[in-house]
Amino acid sequence: MKLVLILMMAFLVGCGPTTTGNPVKQSNVALRMEDQQPFAFIKHLSESFIPSAYAAVSNVKFCFKRMRFKPDSTLPGGQNFELTLGEIDITPGGTNLITVSVPHGQYERVEFDLEKNCDGLTKPSVTFMNNAGTFSTDDNMTIKFDGVYVVSADGSLTLNIDALFDVMDTIVASNQIKTSLEGAVGDF
Repeated sequence: MKLVLILMMAFLVGCGPTTTGNPVKQSNVALRMEDQQPFAFIKHLSESFIPSAYAAVSNVKFCFKRMRFKPDSTLPGGQNFELTLGEIDITPGGTNLITVSVPHGQYERVEFDLEKNCDGLTKPSVTFMNNAGTFSTDDNMTIKFDGVYVVSADGSLTLNIDALFDVMDTIVASNQIKTSLEGAVGDF
């Protein structure tokens, strides 16, 4: 009886949560931002000949500080990644950002925190131009992308930025940037 009890104790102690005997599976996910509106290339080409009612957005720079993969878009938390990307030029044609190792699972939101001084240098969190002028802000903000993405193997995730570019088209003052970008939600 004592032997059975000792064996049961040894078995139960060995079955606790562990990453050594039960590692969490992770895969590499390459992130990219791109305007994925249907026929976006035709829209951009035609606007070079016939300007749209909105201003054309260009010279977009985001200062990336951190990123989150969230399993549920309505809950706080998720897998945080501190980024060392610094200031990145974002183009409608596509910008490769970073490859991160993400735990396997289903994710419904990807968030990026944009902050000034993201790479140790004094730079705005967001800068861009449209036909109304050049705008920038030092405000910290979070931009969001919603969808469903399952991580089960190495892959890539393209974040659709057309909603962000659409709101940047309408901005006419720097104090509108934070609320406008945080109110727009991209997708994937």
